[in-house]
Amino acid sequence: MSMNDFLSLGLESSVCEALSKLGYSTPTHPQKLAIPEILAGKNIFLQSETGTGKTIAYAAPILTKIAGKSASAGPLAIILTPTQELAVQVERKIDELAQLSGKPISIFTLLGGSPISRQEAALKKKPHIVVGTPGRTADLVTMRALSLKNLAFFVLDEADRLFSQEYRDEVETLLARAPEESIKILASATIDKKTRAAAREFIKHPVSLDLLEEGVLSADIEHWAFYVEHRKRIDFLRKLETALRPSRCLVFASSSERVIKAGERMQEMGLPAAYLISRQDKEEKRVAIERFTAGSLRYLVTTDLGARGLDIPNISHIISLDVPEDASIYIHRAGRTARAGKKGVSIILADQIDLSKASRIAVMRGFVFRTKMLENAQVLEPTTEEFFAFVEEAEKERQEYRKNRGLKG
Repeated sequence: MSMNDFLSLGLESSVCEALSKLGYSTPTHPQKLAIPEILAGKNIFLQSETGTGKTIAYAAPILTKIAGKSASAGPLAIILTPTQELAVQVERKIDELAQLSGKPISIFTLLGGSPISRQEAALKKKPHIVVGTPGRTADLVTMRALSLKNLAFFVLDEADRLFSQEYRDEVETLLARAPEESIKILASATIDKKTRAAAREFIKHPVSLDLLEEGVLSADIEHWAFYVEHRKRIDFLRKLETALRPSRCLVFASSSERVIKAGERMQEMGLPAAYLISRQDKEEKRVAIERFTAGSLRYLVTTDLGARGLDIPNISHIISLDVPEDASIYIHRAGRTARAGKKGVSIILADQIDLSKASRIAVMRGFVFRTKMLENAQVLEPTTEEFFAFVEEAEKERQEYRKNRGLKG
């Protein structure tokens, strides 16, 4: 396979050369389907598992179509993301692709918390592409510092999150002001019925590319389940470190308080770890992500919000300290590993209730959790019968322990 595979999709040759320089030798299946549709001017809903190249799927055709066009009346493309971290990563990837293609295309990122006067000044320089979070982007449109009248492309990256209650008002305001003829692209690992219904108010005749059957979750990621009581899970991480010594591991917890507790405890245990939460200082976040990306930290503990859209290469393991109720949340977690054709392991630490949740998620999404146990710093795989006999005995002991101490549950 060669650069010609991207050329055959209709991309401009210099963009294909840039993709080749970045190591993209063959388009993924979502890219093969999405790129021609975008080049043909179609609105699309692109639902595809994390790690299947959705950013390139929209960025490459956008660069092909806007090259040589003037942004004097406002940007030609706007890309909305729910988090600042994702906005920065998208901006870097597109900027790198533009530079390697030799295209004189400028790009600027709008982030809340940054001086708005500086952003107004940058917009006066007429960037071709703007990447931004919804609140700050909507503010600048309201202030008339950012015009949408020249817009050819409007991308909603992590669309399911953008249509959540947290961002929906700003997103709908921006969609309502965008030119009707601009191409609208919704991209996410999950786009549910509620999101589709909300989006269809503003997006006419979208082409739905629903590619969850791509099989990354079942083919490239191994899913492991360990039985561990809730109160013992953070300390269990030290045992996993001894047994696995992961090269780069994301650890998820459902609350910021749990993340901080886990991160601090791991540091006390001597593990090379930092934590990431949404309310954290921006510079502290940046340093943690950069150290984790560079490999000087092997563990990064985070909430689902903190890790939303993180595109960090070579993550070998994911560990979930809890099992989410929502299958899509687990999918986003697991999808942080096994990117760009690599393999990965997603591990849940679960009690009996969590194991039931995990079973429902696995059945719904067509993969299998392999039941595991630790013994003498070795990962063992008992039979399903042996594993659940162990779980039943452990649950009896736990209930007896709590009963003897007058504890509920």
